[in-house]
Amino acid sequence: MARPAGQADEIPLQLPHRLRPHLATEREMMTVATFRRLASYPPLLQALVASPLLRNGYALVASAGLTSLLGLVFWGLAARLYTPEQVGIGAAMISTMLTLGNISQLNLGNLLNRYLPAAGIGARRLVQVSYGLAAVAAGLLSGLAVVVVPNFVPELAFLHDQPLAGAGFVIATVVWTLFALQDSVLAGLRRATIAPIENALFSLAKLLLLVVFAGVALPGSGLYAAWVLPLPLLLLLVNWLIFFRFLPRHRMTGAERPDRRSLTRYFGWDYAGTLASMTAMGVAPLIVLHHGGSKELAVYYISWEIAYGVYLISRSMGISLLAEIAFDRTKFHLLAINALFYTLMPLAVAVAAIFLGAPLLLRLLGTQYAGESSLMLRLLVLSCLPWSVVTLMLALARANGRTQAVAAAQIVTLAVVLGVGTPLAAAYGAAGMATAWLAAHCLTLAGLLIDLFRRLGSSGRVELVLRLLSALARMRGHLLPAARSGPSLLPDIARFCAEEGIATPDPGSIREFRRESDVRTAAFQTSTAECFIFKQATSLEGAAALSRHIVQSEALAQNAGIGLATSRIVASRSSSFCSLVERAFPGEDGRVTLATPARHFPALALAIQAIGKIHRSTARIQYLDDGWMSRWVDDDVARVAPSRSLLVDRAGGLSVFRDAQHRFWAGRHMPLGLGHGDFAPGNLLFLVGPGEAEVKLSAIIDWEAACPDAPPGLDEIFLLLTARAQRSGEEFGFAVRGLLSEPRLSSEEQKTMESSRSALDNAYGAFTDPKVIHALCGLAWWRHVAANLQKSPRFAENPLWMAVNIDLVLSTFIRSQGVER
Repeated sequence: MARPAGQADEIPLQLPHRLRPHLATEREMMTVATFRRLASYPPLLQALVASPLLRNGYALVASAGLTSLLGLVFWGLAARLYTPEQVGIGAAMISTMLTLGNISQLNLGNLLNRYLPAAGIGARRLVQVSYGLAAVAAGLLSGLAVVVVPNFVPELAFLHDQPLAGAGFVIATVVWTLFALQDSVLAGLRRATIAPIENALFSLAKLLLLVVFAGVALPGSGLYAAWVLPLPLLLLLVNWLIFFRFLPRHRMTGAERPDRRSLTRYFGWDYAGTLASMTAMGVAPLIVLHHGGSKELAVYYISWEIAYGVYLISRSMGISLLAEIAFDRTKFHLLAINALFYTLMPLAVAVAAIFLGAPLLLRLLGTQYAGESSLMLRLLVLSCLPWSVVTLMLALARANGRTQAVAAAQIVTLAVVLGVGTPLAAAYGAAGMATAWLAAHCLTLAGLLIDLFRRLGSSGRVELVLRLLSALARMRGHLLPAARSGPSLLPDIARFCAEEGIATPDPGSIREFRRESDVRTAAFQTSTAECFIFKQATSLEGAAALSRHIVQSEALAQNAGIGLATSRIVASRSSSFCSLVERAFPGEDGRVTLATPARHFPALALAIQAIGKIHRSTARIQYLDDGWMSRWVDDDVARVAPSRSLLVDRAGGLSVFRDAQHRFWAGRHMPLGLGHGDFAPGNLLFLVGPGEAEVKLSAIIDWEAACPDAPPGLDEIFLLLTARAQRSGEEFGFAVRGLLSEPRLSSEEQKTMESSRSALDNAYGAFTDPKVIHALCGLAWWRHVAANLQKSPRFAENPLWMAVNIDLVLSTFIRSQGVER
């Protein structure tokens, strides 16, 4: 059955093992078992497992949370095992090392997140250079600190007086800097799930050594040794994985090598912004100390640590977002919106819990923190909401190379925090500084949103709203259980097989697919180990679609020019509602094949070569008269035009579309031949392997929308559109709007068309002419939406589907033709 292009309801594209059982070859049957295990998970958990963005983002959140929790245990245990003098000196040494390490990283973490995913064969060198720069910076700064710091902190004079202690401090700072930077390398390689394990081992090792070194006499050395001694082993272990396991595999997926100029420009502005952010967070406590004293600072610091822990949710997701966009920019909008929603959900819960429980939480930490301090904590935790949105927007700005905007936003935040926070702290103490943070993040967010809306324009703002609504609809599907299609198909399948003389179906093998049409479809295996597909209509529209499928399958079976496996119907009946059984072909669903980057374009090229050959073998030169225009455009326009829309004058837009199609097609002489009518990845089957890029087209299925007078290139353009929709993870309408707005194919897409290029150039003059692509894209879009509206009323009843797949595209046609709404 035809299905909406770009939909992932039947087979989520991010789960490559979710194969249809009836499409799996014998070699692939193990992955079906994997699919069945995953299918038993709750929908939200399936989404988390399937999405590298969420998987790595939440892994970083878990890593930060675990580190914070075990850090509290570390310092609580240290307070019991060590004297206050030892704790103070150890804390000073660790704090100095951490500060020097943060500065020494030179903001290379953001640079690695942005450029490492796309560095390709240059990834190893990029990591090595980053490690080298950070290590040199850490060595120089820590060496300088050994000489200078004892002059201001006499308690640390032993670092200067004892060469071994000073050298150990320098080495430890270098190791710590690399240890901290390797988390950015893991994120850039999409291996952030290692980070929680790494940091858990580090924290547990620290706790063990803290007990072991409790009796060391030298002030602070036991506590400091417990912190730094686990670092070298973990650094070696993780980097062995990075250089010998992760980077070799990453090289195969690389797309581009960043040039030195872009790296330098990115680094400069982004580092300036980071320095501004670090300054704001570092100076604000000093202002509180100056105006409120040490007691006020203690309350502020505790509240800040709690709020900052909440903010780390968005910071971690921002790191994952930047890396994922660098891996695949075609998913830019989907990744951005998913990051926003899946950050705000847990963030809102955390903010609400802390806001409501602030007095109790502070009372648990000590009576000295209770009372009026709850207001400050509430203000700081509320500031995490705008701060988190700002963080994600800055990650998007980094992904687009707009690091000037990143620096500007963070400098504005610094100016507001210091400029407003200083007088407020003088008047209201720590609560005044908390108010300044909330005001700074709100003002920065407002500025970023104003800039975004200005750059988008009116049509872009509408598209943004539709993308947000589409994402909410997808999330609803993740959070709520899928509606059942109806009663089990087992009785119907068993009855059909018995009446048609087909072997008894195995009840345990039946699996029904999610559907968008009025036809229920299920795969099953018989007692004789044969695999079949059962289809049953649930409405008159569904029965009409199945009847067309039967007619087209019979015609294709008699056409020797196809040269490729097509649907093979074993038995069918039209009594009551139409139903049929057809044989299943071996192979992998095209959506799964195309979801593998190494196979994406080779598979497209094979499919385009096959459909082009079918068209040419059945084509004859014909005149595109009024009858052809009526069948292909006018009749369906007349049916859809009366429907109403709030976004666009639908009748006027369809009139513009109709006129544009008539101007291009009417009166032409060109070869018209057999067209599939729904040439989408889900209707292709491939045999894959054993190599990662090895693929072979095994069958083209579901020919119910086939027609004998299709223009050349129409199926090919539709396949490229649906492949774009699949790759971006969004609705078909967004892909159509993108190609209509910029009617040109990418270099990779043009390569997939090479087998048909000569024939298409002969038919159109120059196939890559934007006017040709624009016309073919429009016709392919219209045939698709018209077919969906015919086969089920649920499409017309879905206002979001109509807005995205019809109104948004029509607004693009209106704008491209220079017609005002």
